[in-house]
Amino acid sequence: MPPDAALPADDRSRMQHMLRAARDAQIILGELDEAGLTVDMIRSRAVVNCFTEIGEAASRVTAAGRTVAAQLPWKQIVGMRNIVVHVYWGIDYREIVKTVRDDLPTLIAALDQIVQQAPTSE
Repeated sequence: MPPDAALPADDRSRMQHMLRAARDAQIILGELDEAGLTVDMIRSRAVVNCFTEIGEAASRVTAAGRTVAAQLPWKQIVGMRNIVVHVYWGIDYREIVKTVRDDLPTLIAALDQIVQQAPTSE
């Protein structure tokens, strides 16, 4: 995060939403693996919805907000949303589980730091 970089209030709200959805995805997945997620329609749809929400919120973060949070892989976050929304019949649940386990902890830590530490601009 650039020193003294101010986060637009709407972007803070979007990032807080991303943070909640990422945490929800971890809770929803729980200890399920790919096979378990594939056969659990309710949880698989819920986790996919979390990625939709994360990516949708990310797509609306302004250039100023992305500058404050330059360490986040914005293109990949929005790209994941596009895959789960537009290729819903071909979702790779192995990749979903991997992303929840390997990537969301890093995203959560970064978003948590940003929303707690970055000053808000009007």
